[in-house]
Amino acid sequence: MNDKYHEYFGNIHMHTTHSDGTGDFEALVQAAAAVGLHFVFVTDHNVLVRESEEGYRHGVLTLVGQEVHDPDLNPEGNHLLCLGVEEDLTHLGRQPQTLIDGVNAGGGLPFLAHPIERFTKLIPTHYPWRSWEVTGFHGIELWNYMSNFRGMIGSKAQALVMGFFPHWFTVGPLPEMLAKWDELTSQRPVVALGGVDVHAETYNIGPIRRCFLPYAHCARALNTHILTKEAFAGASGSQATGKNDPAVRHDRGEVLGALRAGHCWLGYDLVAWTTGFRFWAEHERGGGVMGDTIGTASAGKATHFQVAAPAHGHIRLLRGGQLVAESQGRRLDHTDTQPGVYRVEVWKKRWGRPRGWIFSNPIYVR
Repeated sequence: MNDKYHEYFGNIHMHTTHSDGTGDFEALVQAAAAVGLHFVFVTDHNVLVRESEEGYRHGVLTLVGQEVHDPDLNPEGNHLLCLGVEEDLTHLGRQPQTLIDGVNAGGGLPFLAHPIERFTKLIPTHYPWRSWEVTGFHGIELWNYMSNFRGMIGSKAQALVMGFFPHWFTVGPLPEMLAKWDELTSQRPVVALGGVDVHAETYNIGPIRRCFLPYAHCARALNTHILTKEAFAGASGSQATGKNDPAVRHDRGEVLGALRAGHCWLGYDLVAWTTGFRFWAEHERGGGVMGDTIGTASAGKATHFQVAAPAHGHIRLLRGGQLVAESQGRRLDHTDTQPGVYRVEVWKKRWGRPRGWIFSNPIYVR
């Protein structure tokens, strides 16, 4: 493939002291800069602080959206990531459809946050998406890093071990979340992203105090990698530029454009960096990368799918959630005559068991 895209990666769905996070923007961005993230997308609860906080910090493009929900809903749920919004939409939180329509009307991207959550008797609180009758949402949070741990804590002893060694426990998106995404994409394109949902909260377990999933850990854990049409205009050393800086406006547009097109994948970079992953398809009428729709396949004509992984892994190509091809290594090539929704998973063994390493957005062959 003639790779005409530019790759960047960063954390999405982050919280600061503007809502219920424990660190300010400076602490969050310093952690991101330390591991080389290109961007962060902060989404504090029911508040939009774009005017004062958006811009380049320590060379990291710092973007601001919001996570809106109705705090009076009982049981709680229906959290919506509002990316790319220009105005605070908290007042629309009581009506999920109205909120989604408001994000779209303002040129933003509405993503359902942690749509499916597990819980235990020890941690019974959970915040799933409850209003599945809504339409018009752009995508879903396929893997919410923090949320997934909630359903794994069955005892205080287990919670203690998890506090020190969270990487032993998590393996990837919930299977039921993957199944729901396959159901949704069978009807229309639905973009998936990964959200760390970092709060960096400190918990007490007896005499032991521990910050669970601090900013530094999450910056190295689950990232959303994007492919942009143009290179970022902000230099790697960009410092303290505001949201109206031309480079910030340009680069913000590139991030939102990639998320809008689905030109992105989830990378569990704590296993190994996923930089350099590519998934593309070609047939007689052209080709495309993840997120693209490839025309209408001619009857009996083949589409050639290719996957390139940055390191050895178990590569799986799925159509409609069903496995159609797999390989061990860094490459997969597969030719198929069937239309459908094709996506890629790459699994890699780490810490004693296979871990979900890469989850691509689909290529739609119509």
